[in-house]
Order: sequence, then C-alpha cells, then structure tokens
Amino acid sequence: MASQIHVVPHFHWDREWYFTAEESKILLVNDMEEVLTRLEQDPDYPCFVLDGQTAVLEDYLSVCPENRARIEALVRAGKLIIGPWYTQTDEMVVGGESILRNLLYGKLDCEPFGDRMMIGYLPDSFGQTARLPQILNGFGITRCMFWRGTSERMGSDKTEFIWEGDDHARLTVQLLPLGYAIGKYLPTEPQALRDRMDKYLPVLDRGATTDHILLPNGHDQMPLQKNITEVMKQIEACYPGRTTRLGRYEEVFEEVEKNPSLDTLRGEFLDGKYMRVHRSIYSTRADLKSANTRIENKITNILEPLASIAYSLGFEYHHGLIEAIWKEILKNHAHDSMGCCCSDKVHRAIADRFFLAEERTDRLIDFYKRKIVDAMDMEHGLDKFTAFNTLPYPRSGVVTGSVITRMKQFALRDEDGREHPYEIRHSEVVDAGLIDRQIVHYGNYAPFVRYDIAMEADLPSMGYRTWFVQPCEAPVLLEPAAPADCLENEYYHITIVPNGTLTVTDKTDGTVYDNVLLVEDGSDDGDEYDYSPLPEDWVLTSVDAAAQHTVTRHALLDEAAIALHLPVPANLDSRRAKVCDGAVDFTIHVVLRAHSRNIELHITADNQADDHRVRLLIPNRLAARCSVSDNQFGSITRAARDDAMDVWEAEHWSERPDAIYPFLSYVAQDSGKGLCVLTNSVREYELVGEEYSTIAVTLFRCVGLLGKEELYRRPGRPSGIRMKTPASQMHGVQTYELALTADRAHVQQMAKEYTTPVVTYNKMPYNAMKLNTPTQSTPYTYSLLALDNDQLTMSTMKKEEQGNHLLLRCYNSTAAEQSAALTGGWALAGEAQLDETPLPGPLPEGRISLVPNQTRTLRLTRPQTACSDL
Repeated sequence: MASQIHVVPHFHWDREWYFTAEESKILLVNDMEEVLTRLEQDPDYPCFVLDGQTAVLEDYLSVCPENRARIEALVRAGKLIIGPWYTQTDEMVVGGESILRNLLYGKLDCEPFGDRMMIGYLPDSFGQTARLPQILNGFGITRCMFWRGTSERMGSDKTEFIWEGDDHARLTVQLLPLGYAIGKYLPTEPQALRDRMDKYLPVLDRGATTDHILLPNGHDQMPLQKNITEVMKQIEACYPGRTTRLGRYEEVFEEVEKNPSLDTLRGEFLDGKYMRVHRSIYSTRADLKSANTRIENKITNILEPLASIAYSLGFEYHHGLIEAIWKEILKNHAHDSMGCCCSDKVHRAIADRFFLAEERTDRLIDFYKRKIVDAMDMEHGLDKFTAFNTLPYPRSGVVTGSVITRMKQFALRDEDGREHPYEIRHSEVVDAGLIDRQIVHYGNYAPFVRYDIAMEADLPSMGYRTWFVQPCEAPVLLEPAAPADCLENEYYHITIVPNGTLTVTDKTDGTVYDNVLLVEDGSDDGDEYDYSPLPEDWVLTSVDAAAQHTVTRHALLDEAAIALHLPVPANLDSRRAKVCDGAVDFTIHVVLRAHSRNIELHITADNQADDHRVRLLIPNRLAARCSVSDNQFGSITRAARDDAMDVWEAEHWSERPDAIYPFLSYVAQDSGKGLCVLTNSVREYELVGEEYSTIAVTLFRCVGLLGKEELYRRPGRPSGIRMKTPASQMHGVQTYELALTADRAHVQQMAKEYTTPVVTYNKMPYNAMKLNTPTQSTPYTYSLLALDNDQLTMSTMKKEEQGNHLLLRCYNSTAAEQSAALTGGWALAGEAQLDETPLPGPLPEGRISLVPNQTRTLRLTRPQTACSDL
C-alpha cells in the first residue's frame, strides 16, 4: 500500500471534439479566470497544469489579452505549468517533423512566459510511437506520461518503467493506468468517496514501484475543484496510513527515479488490453487524413527546402509565414481532431484549416520559385522554365510542367544554346485576364496557351536547372510511342485485366504479380473510433467486375485510365440481405514514367453507400510473417498476426488486437521482395490472405456515429458519445494518391522521391501580382549541397528559428549503418539537437554516420563565416 497520494490539479482541454473550438473557448475564459484567481490568492494551492499544450494559452489570450501579465507572473512563480507541446498530438498518423514542430512551437511559445513543463505529457493519445524517446530526448526531456497502449506482455506490470528507444534514448515513464481523470469531481461524503477510491487504489498500488501514487484532479473542460483540500482531508480519514499532498507530477518522478531497478521496455505501445487505442481509427474520415499527409509532405519535402535554397541565394526566410502554416495543421493534430472522432461541425472546421494551410503552402512555394527565377538575368530572354529538385542528391528522370505563352512555337534551350527536346502532352487556351489583368485593361485580349510538357532532365542536388523558352519555327519535339494496350518501361510491363486489375511483370527478375488493385468491400458496423464488421459479414470484391480502360502512350510516360463500377449494399440491412442496391464508382489513373521504379496511382472514388469499408488489395503471392513500414524517423517491423487474437476474449481485452497498423509513406512485407505500397494520402494497412501474402490498404470507411456501444471487435461501452455523424458516411467524390514499387531494397528512397516531386516554374513577361525588380542576381543552375548516400532519408531542410544557420535533418531507416559526406557551397558547422540547440564540436571532415533509426540534424553556415562557427 502506497502511503503518499499526490493530488495534481489540472484540466484536459480538448480544443474540439463533439463540441467546437468556439464553444470550448467560451468555457476556457470562464475556467481560466477561476484558475488564475485561485493561484494568485491561495498560497496553499501550489500549481495547476494547463494540459501540456500552449494552444490553450493562445486561445485564451486571443480573447483575454489583458491577462497576459497575470499568466507571466504565475508561470515564473512555478504555479501555472505550461508546455511542452503546442497541441496534444496524435502520434501514429502524423509525420515526424509534425511532432517535432509541435514541441518546437510549444517551446517557443513558452519562452516569453518562463519555464515549460519538461515532461512528455500525452494523457490521451491513441497509442505511443516507438520513436518518442528519441524525439523527447532531442528536446532535453527525459520524462514521459501517457495512458494508452501498454500491458504486462510488453515487459512490465508496473506503472513506472524505463522506455528505451534507438540511439541510446531513454525516458522515465509514469503511466496513467486508469487515465487522467480518476480524480475528477471527487466527493467529500465518506461513503461516496470510498466507492470511488476503492476502485482506484488497488490498481494504483499494484503498479507503483515506490511508496508514492498519483491522483490527477481534473477532467475534460473541467473547472478546478474548489473544495479539493476538504476532499484530501476526507481521503486521509477514510484511509488511515495514507497521506495526501497537493502538488505537481515532477514530485512523483523524483521518487520514481530513485529506484535503480525499474523495468525497461522498448518499441511502440499499441496494446488495447486495458485501454482502447483504436487501431483502425487511422482510416476514419480518410479525406481529412489524406489532406494531412499531402500537406505535411508539401511543407517538409518542398516548401522548407525551397525556402532554404532561396535563403542561401540571399532572399528572406519567412519564419512567420511558415509557422502560421504549421500551427494551422498542428491544431488538427490534436488526438481527437486527427483521429476524426468528432462531430460533423468539427470536421468542417478541420477541413477549413487544412484548406487554409494548403493554400498558404502552395502560394508560398510559388512565391519562392518566382523570387529565385525573377532574379535571373535576361541575357537569353525573359521566358524561362525552371525545374527544382529539393532532395539532397542529384535526380534524373522525366519532369512534367507547364509553359504558358503566346508564342506559336517555342524551343527550350540551356544557357549554352543547346536545344532540349520535349513533348506536348496537352494544351489549352487560357484567358489573358487570368495571366495579368493589366494587359486586358489596356485592350490586349489575345489569348495565351498553356502547354503541359514532359522532358528528360538531370537536376542538381538541392537546387534547380533552367531552360529558356524561345520562339522558333520548328522545335525539337519527342514523338509519342507506338500505340499499345499496355504500359511499359525498362522495369515493368503492365497489362490491364477486364475486371480493372493490373498484371505487373517485374522485368528485372521476371516475377509476375496478378490481381493488383483488386477492390474489396465489406461492412463497417463500427463508429468513428473503430472499424468493426458485422459478425456474419458479406465481403465483395471486384474480381468479377467489368471495367473499361484506355491506354495512352507518350514519348516519356504511359498512362492508363480505368473506370470501374462496383455494386455494393447501400447499408447494413441490405448487406444482411445480400442485396447490392448501392455503388462505388472508381477512376484509377495509372502513370508509368520512363526510367522510374514507381507505378503512380491517382484514384477517384464516388461513394454512394453507407456503413462499409473499401480497401485496395496488392497480392504478392509471397508468404510473410511481418510487415515492414516507416514510422517517424525510421522503420518498424510488426507481426502479421497478433498472438493475442487467441486470448483477447477470454482475457477481456478492451478491443480486439487486429493487426491493422499505420504507416507514413511505405509498407512492405518482410519477404525481402514483392510489390510495396507508397502513399501520399491514406495511411492504414493490414497483411491479409493466405500466409499474409497480400497488402490491404484502406482507402476509406464509412460510419454514421461518433461513438457506438457493443461493437463486434470492441465490446462494452461506446467510445466517445453516441452522436450521429452523417458526413462520416463519406458520400461523394474522394481522391487518393498511392504508388507501387518492386524496388524493395530502396523502398524508403522510392517513397521519398514519390512524395517529393520535382516542381517547376514558368517565368513569362506577365504576372497578375507585381513585384519590384530584385536587387540580387541568381544563377541559371544552382546546387546548395549534396549528400553522397541516397539511402539516408532527408526529413527536411530549414533555417533555424533563432540564428542564421541552415539545418539539414536526415535519418537512417535501413537495417545497416549508413554514412555520407556533405558537399556544396555551405560549410558544415556542426550538429544540433532536435530542438535546434547547437551541440559542441565540429564534425570531422564533413562526414556523418547514422545507425539504424538514428536521426541527426546538421548545422550549415555560409562559407565566409564557417571558421567562426566551429
């Protein structure tokens, strides 16, 4: 029996859930005034924890700025505990840079107020990523608190333990075995108090490794409990031998860290034995999750590296504009918002934030491209076509883009006058007013023509190459390939079967993959938290469908358009009756570029049915025991079947442990070969079929309730609340971006290249928005830097928040140690922690080595200042 009970006042602040952020903000204004007043006036009320997220402060001060000085005084006095996060992040379907920025902006937000809480506080996230120890250690944080995902089968039946990550990362963990709300609204009436505490104390005692246990006093949007000291006196009266103390989480950690024999655990925590982790929440509202994937990749793979290239050329790095983008999507990364287990009103707000973030991202990308190209001289003419490679190694392949011009014919020439062949894939007339309203204002109505072109190009690493668009009488145009009913390059031969599936032949080893992209449709009797089929499901596939397709062969790429009509039951009653009175119409656009090992897929689905799940099947005919996919800053191997499936019902698990998992950009089997799936949209998969030979990727699932009780795979109470959410039935058109590759040995590189397309810019004499002539001059071709090992994955490249260095962050997701040399115009000044704090000492000879799943952040400086930085 633990003798010391630590009572910690807090609230858990879901900015939005079944209620909107606007309703939450009204409650926040009310509750914060009570908190501030109590902390100011009661010397015996030591502290209040503001849920570990500075977004709460941001929301409050947006409407109560007059109270900023009060908050600063309380934070500096150690009474109001803020940070370390910006929002209470999801950990499973957001990228590694997103989690870093959540901590980084949380840290920056805290600095004007005072110290931040140095605990990785995640009281309600739906599972814990295996990379969290490295991430938190990279911000100087060595303590962590969470609720969901562990059980004794992971190595300990205690609630305090050491969590080890790769690269020597270590956290002391204080688990919340019964959640963050067991101390909510505690009564003072003795019997009522005993009824509550008798449920909690045995569990807390069993898990404790010291004489100290934790009783968090708070709940969702809960005002502070004014009579908490009376409650504590009553606890001591009801339980002789136990004392209570009003304090902070750190006091319990100090006691736990005195124990030299804590158990050590490793890996991710996704066990749903004692608490629900909602493994299939990764596909709820697939439209919103796809938007998140797409925007994350645009920011980290294109915008930030492009801004870094511009900065290296003398342009401003716009931290404020980029932070505004990040904070917009980080609001959507709070666990309920990212999980999409919310009301329809909240999902509309989430969609609006994603729209705003993507619009800001796209326009800022355009701005940086324009600034760079506008600064080139006009020796060879004003019209230019520039292709940007934002990866740290050279790339060769097919580049696609657009040229808008009034020229009847045009050539693309390099700075030495050599003409570069290209092909025109499509052309259309563009109204002159869309190009520049001023020319229309002065009566020049002649239309422009937009030419969508493709060309082969060799591009420098982390840089760009420019061609000049010049009028000519006979440009060198590439001729399209001979018509054929297949797609082919040097790596693949692809035919389309009448049912719409692909037969893919890997020409490097002769392996043939049949029934690729078979569509599977089954029931979903679950809710926004969990997929759950009918006990007697009726699963359909497109194996007998009649699809139509067309194949178009260009000179540099082949395309196929597949139209598939799949009849499905309109609802659960129809499925029980085995009647197909609904439908999903698919258009699958397949693109195979010359010299590419990736098969690109652009999928449109028009859903007109309720309560079902749609998956794409990629059969490999290769037995697998495990899947291999990426997670934040590394890779992870997971069993194709969880052994707990045999005992979960007898052991009364909170949810069935189906092997449905998240991935970020790729998933493969552990067989060492076969087709792998790459994604720039949805992030949920499962290995299925005989000997787990098929990768099933969830496109979307459709449900009509936020929470629901007694699910087939999740018995008992509802998660959340029973609220109708008709928009989560996903009626209408959705789009998804996926790719396939048979290059298993370089799958991380293939995924990175797929999610980092070459972007282009066409400079012409007109612009809708005018800018003054730049004062600096930029070269026609440029490379900022290069790493000589493409097996290292760039996480991003950015300018440090406080200082003038550029930061290149990369990680090693392979199974072997990797090393690389850094070359280029900028010098290697040293290394930084993930929080951008410089580490002492230079790196020898500009070379780095990374063990598997290690992340390193390199600090780069302009050559003329390199000596002073070492």
